[in-house]
Formats: sequence, C-alpha cells, structure tokens
Amino acid sequence: MKRRAFNQLAPAGVMALLMGNPVVQRAVAQQAGGDTLTLALPNDVVTWDPNARVRPNQIELLKAVFAQPLEYDKDSKLQPSLISKWEWLDDTGTTLGLHFRDDVLFHNGDRFTAEDFRFSFFERPRSEPDVQLRFIWNTLDDIEIVSPTQAVMRFNSPMVTAPEFLGFTGAFVVPKAYFQKVGLDEFVRKPVGAGPYRLVEYQRDSRLVFEAFEDYFGGAAQIKRVVVLIVKDPTARVSALEAGQVNLATNLPLREAERLGRNPRLRTAITPTIDNYLISLVNREPFSDKNLRLAMHHAIDKKALTKAFFNDIPQATYTLAPPGTPAYDPDFVFPYDPAKAIEYLAASGFGPDKPIAIKFFTTRGVNPNDFEMARAITQMWSKVGIAADLQVIDPPVYQAKAAAGELEGCMLWLGGNATGDPELTSGYALNPRKPFAVWRSEDCAEKLDPLFKEADYDKRIEGYKAFNIWAVQQGYSLPLMQGVVSIVHTASPPGYTPYASGWVLPYQWRPNQA
Repeated sequence: MKRRAFNQLAPAGVMALLMGNPVVQRAVAQQAGGDTLTLALPNDVVTWDPNARVRPNQIELLKAVFAQPLEYDKDSKLQPSLISKWEWLDDTGTTLGLHFRDDVLFHNGDRFTAEDFRFSFFERPRSEPDVQLRFIWNTLDDIEIVSPTQAVMRFNSPMVTAPEFLGFTGAFVVPKAYFQKVGLDEFVRKPVGAGPYRLVEYQRDSRLVFEAFEDYFGGAAQIKRVVVLIVKDPTARVSALEAGQVNLATNLPLREAERLGRNPRLRTAITPTIDNYLISLVNREPFSDKNLRLAMHHAIDKKALTKAFFNDIPQATYTLAPPGTPAYDPDFVFPYDPAKAIEYLAASGFGPDKPIAIKFFTTRGVNPNDFEMARAITQMWSKVGIAADLQVIDPPVYQAKAAAGELEGCMLWLGGNATGDPELTSGYALNPRKPFAVWRSEDCAEKLDPLFKEADYDKRIEGYKAFNIWAVQQGYSLPLMQGVVSIVHTASPPGYTPYASGWVLPYQWRPNQA
C-alpha cells in the first residue's frame, strides 16, 4: 500500500477499533451525560501498592487515590500537605521534625495519624523486601511518634533531601489498620488512600474510574468523576480526541497537537518541563569505551532535534540539570562536533567505513516524538560510524532491566524529577549504590557520597554542578534537552492547569474558571 493511502486509512481504522471497544463506548456515553471527564493517557500503574515501585511516570494516577506528606505545586515548589510544618532539629540533616494535619480522613473513614506515616515509611519498608521505598529511606533509623499529629524522623547519616523525597514518587501514605486487616493482595485489589479520588473501577491497561472523595482534606474536587483510558498508541489518542471520545489526551506528536489546536472545539498546550531527555548508558561493552561514549555525544545535533521535533520550545541541555533547576549551569556547553566524534571513534579503530554496532532502545508514543527522535539520532550516529540497532521497549521492561543491570544497550529516556533537586537525578541515576542507577562505576560513587551528606545547601548544589560537568566529560551522561508535555483538551470543561513537572492532575483543575 502506498504511504499516502495508508495515512488516509489509518485514522479510520483506529476510529473503528475505538468505537468497537465497549470500554470506550461506555466512557463516551457517560461523557455525553456531562458527569465525567475522560482522559487518554499512555501509562497505567505498575501496582496499586503505591510504595512498591518508584516510577515517576505513574505518579499522576497514584496521586489521585493516595495523599503525600508534602506536595509540589505547578511551579515545582514544595508545599504542605499531610505535613503542615517541617523543620530540621539539627544542623546535620539527621533529625527532621514533622507536624501533621488533624483533619485527614482515609476513604474508609479512618483518621490519618502519625501511626500511618510511620507504618508507610518505616515499618513496611523494613519488613517487606519488595517495597522499593526502602532503598530511598535506608538511612532511616526510626520514626519517633510524639503524638497523633507529631513525629520525628531520625537518620543514621545525613539525608538532607528528606523533605524533597516526601513529595516525590513512591512517597504515599497508606492506612495502617486497613492494610493490616485485609492484607496486601486485597489492598491492591481495593486500594484505600486519603487522596482526592476513590478508585471505583479498574481494568489493567484499559480503564480506570475515579470518583471524588467528598471528605478530602483539601476540599472536594470540582470534577466529580474521572475516567482514564490507557491508550498506548499516540495515533489512537489523537483519533479519540477528534471523535469527541475524550476530553484530554497527553504526549501527542507536536505536529498533531498543533493541528488539533486549530479545531475551535479543542485547545493545545505545549510546554517545557523540568524533566530531561537523555540517553542512558550502561557500563558494559561496547559502552565501556570512553571514546565511543564521547563520540555518541558529539555526533548529536541537539538544536536540530529541538527544532525538528519540538519547534524550539525546549532548550538543549548539556548536563542532567535542566533550566529551572538549582544545579543548572548556563555556561557549560558540550558541542555538536561530528569531526570530533569521528576522531574519537578512529582512536578505537572504528569510523564511517568500519562502524561499531550498538543496541539502542526507545519508547514509542509514551512521550512526544520519542521514537521519531530516536530514529533521527541513529541517523546522526550512522554518519560518524555508529550503527545503532533501534528497538522499542515499554517503560516497565526498561526500568526492570536497568535496575537488574540487564539492559543490553543504551536508552532514550525522559528522566522525571518534579523536585528539581540534583540528588534525585544525578545522585540516583549515576550512583552505583542506588538501585535506580543505569550507569554504574565506582568513580561516580566516590564523588557523590560526600554530596549526599552535605548539609550546606549552597555547597551541595555547587558540588552537583561540578559533578554533572565531570560526568558529561567522562561520557557517563548524555543529556539532550528539556522535557516537553503536549496536551490537547476540549474547550470545556477541563480547566487544565500545566505543571512544570508535566503532571496531569484533574483535582487541581477549575473548570468553572476556565
């Protein structure tokens, strides 16, 4: 079939599939009744045990059901939530005092207290090895309960970013009494949190239905019912919007998002985030060759990528700290230099006439233009003598392989960090002692260990700036550009609010003010 003919038929085919799906039909019928906001998102949760897996790309769904001790606002500034006040009780970052709200209810009517906080962040991580949260809080000696509304976190070594982690992925509070009563399996089947919505229906990788929790401590959500359709194909998300089957879809190809925005019924929002597109490398052949790593970086024309795929909306990045974050260094640039790339490869015996073969992984449709950008990068590499075998991989598979040290090649990835703090990017992505590290080498740990203990904020940030530059010069880190979130939504009723983190949080939307 000719390409033009295929392109003309593809949307109709996708539409037929959607319209024939009873799940979508039911969502459309409810939406027509005016009582439901329907979203098309690319990712489901890994599990409804919110502390079991630390995954930034599932935080939006978990935040609907579960409350966090602290929150990040739309500008990624840390704000009170379950914790009304926090303060370091020493100058070493080892004793953190917490004050909790006294008006928080879980969905089953239980009142939140310091006991639930201790259970979520200390008791479960210590007793259940599968709870990934334990890797973050492994220096926590105890959580001392002072009263139902007060607690003290005591660490055996400085954890100066504890407040930042209390508002980040994996940091959710579960009700101790309910969890212990029903057990893990039943909790995952019927999760109970203290978030703005209750989960009332769930079909994995297909459909989620949330209903507003009227007793939510932040006030009942204005949008009373939210249906989320998990639609992994970006073309299908576009078609669902055009057919009026959903109110909002995320992570659309930018050209499609701009085209849809010309429809008077739709609105487009394309904004840069404080996330970072990067290429994650593994410390195994052939990437253990520094010449190859530096050649890969010099061969990428980042400005061409931002222009071709994102209309110059994001800035190119040269370290793992993007613009808008504390460790961003506007003065450092790693140049696009194909001649330099060829020179590095020649030193290792490779070049355009004798290319080196690598495996290169990417997601497809999870983030805007992810596969298309990866394909363009392989073409840039091929010009200097790097033959990349491009393969598509799902985020959970990538994350599991990276954590186990089993990733066979490099990966185009959007690193999410709503906190902006460099410890949660560089400190974890490049620290071989952390389970979230992809590149693992001891020289990184030697430089990072002191920064994890540095209580002086300014010294810590300057230390990360220096580390980030050093990591790029070693070829351990290949940053590309700021993240981009592309949203298209109906003019009514979403009241969509963009977040610097890229989060889609219906609770925060005010449709009556849109």
